[in-house]
Amino acid sequence: MTFAPHLAWIALATALWCALHSLLITHAARRLVRRLFPRWHVFDRLVYVGVSTASLALLAVWVRSQPAVTLWDWPGWWGIVRWLGLAEAGVLFWLGSRAYDGRAFLGLRQAADWAAGREPRPAPFRTEGILGVIRHPWYTATLVVLVFCLPVTDVNLVWRAVLAVYTVVGTELEERKLLRDVGPAYAAYRARVPRFLPLPFRRRS
Repeated sequence: MTFAPHLAWIALATALWCALHSLLITHAARRLVRRLFPRWHVFDRLVYVGVSTASLALLAVWVRSQPAVTLWDWPGWWGIVRWLGLAEAGVLFWLGSRAYDGRAFLGLRQAADWAAGREPRPAPFRTEGILGVIRHPWYTATLVVLVFCLPVTDVNLVWRAVLAVYTVVGTELEERKLLRDVGPAYAAYRARVPRFLPLPFRRRS
């Protein structure tokens, strides 16, 4: 595979999106929003999700317009492996949606609290369901999707690699944030439950 110039631009654009996605959710960014928009800061999560989704869609449209060379198209029995992997990812996304507070994740609960004149409630720390097996089911599912989502081309191999690295690094950054926010309860949870993959022989207390 020849590394054409447009592949470097794809890697850079994807990395910039990842950096923006991570930067906008930091404590510093949220404090700035509170200071600049004291009345409207409760909508920060809703705006964050909207901006992240729209910018990712624009990036995907641009990447899709770039010339690509197919490297691997999951021939024969590999196609079954691919669909089994995607099915696994789907199950993990579904189990995660049952464990997480989806309305709070999207920012809808915070907006509803504001509309009702209530102080927005922080999302509860949960460890039930799939969260008692692995700490990050959605990130595990994301990594699985990045492996199996499409026939492999030189173009999507680049953005798959960047997004995979970002998912792993972003998970570590999120865990540090959770340790600050939740404290000893999260430290104990992290010691008890694996991050991405269940460990069948690990003792659970």
